[in-house]
Amino acid sequence: MLYRIPLVGNPSTNVALRSKYIAAFGTACYMSVASTFDCFYETWEAACADAVKIGQVSGNAPYAEDYKCQPVGNGDYTLQVGSDVANKILINYQAAPLQSSLIEIKTVPTEVSGPYRNLVEVTTIKPEKDFYCSSGQVNEKGEPLNQREWILQVNRKAHKGEIHSDLADFTWPCEDENCKPTTCTEKLVLQDPADKETPQNDPDRAQVHHVVPRKDLRGCPWGTNAYKNAAVISARLNQISSTRSRRKKR
Repeated sequence: MLYRIPLVGNPSTNVALRSKYIAAFGTACYMSVASTFDCFYETWEAACADAVKIGQVSGNAPYAEDYKCQPVGNGDYTLQVGSDVANKILINYQAAPLQSSLIEIKTVPTEVSGPYRNLVEVTTIKPEKDFYCSSGQVNEKGEPLNQREWILQVNRKAHKGEIHSDLADFTWPCEDENCKPTTCTEKLVLQDPADKETPQNDPDRAQVHHVVPRKDLRGCPWGTNAYKNAAVISARLNQISSTRSRRKKR
């Protein structure tokens, strides 16, 4: 159960408008499995704080900012957005739908199909499950490999013994050692977890990442342990991705 604010326009089909709402309201907003786009909040205070900005963000007349949300009595709230007392919007307390696992490629919703999609699945595929189930494969010593170990082995064999990031050259905003804004870039060659000299906390240590996160923005089971949902990236980028996939606390 979350608080939904009433967006103006049709961001479910209007990509440009959808981008505006995401830029303004961040992880509160998402496309659902029902192909609807809405913004949901954990508290009514956070919902009301963003609701007053809807007019301006949508490109329409800005809402008046001198009014406070008022409880309806059934869990919902109203917010007066103009001088007329009847000019109100409803902040609805409702069950939030599951987020879509499709990603947009040139505005087209597309199913995730990662670089390990052709590996044979021999284990149960479930939402929120990590890549530690049996792969049905063994290493050169005849020891069983879990999914994570097999993915890393496939990557290693494809790159003459090195582990390469599947998102090499990806950039994102970060801070340098002096806490000044800069740009970080994902390295091509990562530290191999099988190398005993690689520290556990090395930011360039290779990890197996869930492309569709294990939990959606509501905190419910979402991304699975299917091979098509796997990508090898650095621990640093994996941490950044995990942080950005969480709903903002406001």
